[in-house]
Amino acid sequence: MGARADLQARERAAVADVVASTLRHDLRNKLASVRNASFYLMRKMQKTDVWGTDARVEAFFQLIDRELAAAEEVLTRRAPVASSDKPLCHASEAMEHALREARVPEQVRVERDFKARGTVPLDLEDLALLVRCLVDNAVEAMPRGGMLTVRTWDVEEGEGGVGIRVEDAGEGLAAEAYSRAFEPFYSTRPGHAGLGLNIVQRLVLRNGGKVALDGGPSGGTHVEVLFLHRPEAGARMRLAGHDEIRGSK
Repeated sequence: MGARADLQARERAAVADVVASTLRHDLRNKLASVRNASFYLMRKMQKTDVWGTDARVEAFFQLIDRELAAAEEVLTRRAPVASSDKPLCHASEAMEHALREARVPEQVRVERDFKARGTVPLDLEDLALLVRCLVDNAVEAMPRGGMLTVRTWDVEEGEGGVGIRVEDAGEGLAAEAYSRAFEPFYSTRPGHAGLGLNIVQRLVLRNGGKVALDGGPSGGTHVEVLFLHRPEAGARMRLAGHDEIRGSK
């Protein structure tokens, strides 16, 4: 599988994960409503003659309770972690990979400032997907063109780490949009799914990072991602390179 196809496959998987997570949340709320309604009706029925004369009534309420419990168990299941290995990649390499795959029009100028020498606890394709989501958002914020700035740097404070920043020169966002930007399916642009920043947030948080979105004093929006060095005790670390990503071992 080529690099482009692999990145597209991961993007589809990330979108599916967001959709599935949102559906699980909504279904849990609906199941809770059904459980509450069932409990209320059962208490009412227990005060009637039917409860004592027809054994099927109690049996049906028990059936409802069992099926609700089974449905909730299905919703909480997660796929097992395949390996304890923790992949690593160089941030600057992933940035370049993402920029090659992104749809950057000619009227958008790209300023690169890649200074990070450290590594990030994701494999190259996942980090490239994260960055491409940010780049696509930045490009869409500049329909008439402008400057797209992408940076990486080594974090010196504390235990150290790597920082990533993607900044556009667009018109910025309204206050509500900043507070809701990471919500799934939230978008200020008609016809957009509103999943990009949520995918970014999920990838960052799952790998121990931090992400923040803000606007600049002269307009535009920037997203900063920090991956701090907090390796788990006993975890093995491996560097994920292009050969491994492309399928060869």
